[in-house]
Amino acid sequence: MKKLISFLAVCFLSAHINFAFAGFVAGEDYVVLDKPVKTVTEDKVEVRELFWYHCPHCFNLEPMVDRWLKTLPSSAKFIRQPAVFSERWENGAIFYYVLEQLNEVNRLHGKLFDAIHLHKTPLIDQEDFVDWMADHDVDRKRANNAFKSFSVRIKLNKSKSNTIKYKVTGVPTFVVNGKYWVDSKRAGGEERLFQVLDYLIQKEAQ
Repeated sequence: MKKLISFLAVCFLSAHINFAFAGFVAGEDYVVLDKPVKTVTEDKVEVRELFWYHCPHCFNLEPMVDRWLKTLPSSAKFIRQPAVFSERWENGAIFYYVLEQLNEVNRLHGKLFDAIHLHKTPLIDQEDFVDWMADHDVDRKRANNAFKSFSVRIKLNKSKSNTIKYKVTGVPTFVVNGKYWVDSKRAGGEERLFQVLDYLIQKEAQ
């Protein structure tokens, strides 16, 4: 009897969620990719944010992303990916992958956004970035080595490839399980963006 009650409760919750999100329409609120892109999260639903450090919209959305991540279900895994639309975007991607390689994303990701958008710190090239990292107690030699490393270059090339494969038109954009992408404009606002994301996660987790 307990198993039956649990099963009915799950069915009710699923039906309730589906009803609540019934207004979301493929092609209107989110885009369905013609060719799904392979994910890297195994049995978890992959939620990938494409961003650029110099993008003011990405900066403004970041606090909302942080709050939303606290509600992310255990069935999903969040990945950040710097988008690379042109050569001008490359150093922004390298900045992130250097932070990742040095295990500094949690400490410095938000501060890097602040440096660019609040403090107007000129972060254009390797020298600028290494100087900024040194000001945040990161060894210059380690930072320079990471910036020039083969592993960071591989990740940069992967970002270039994925940016094309996802067929996104700008940032910030979120790709769910390599099948769908959504941004604030497509969803109809920042608050609704996260509702669409929750819907797509639940849809893929079923």
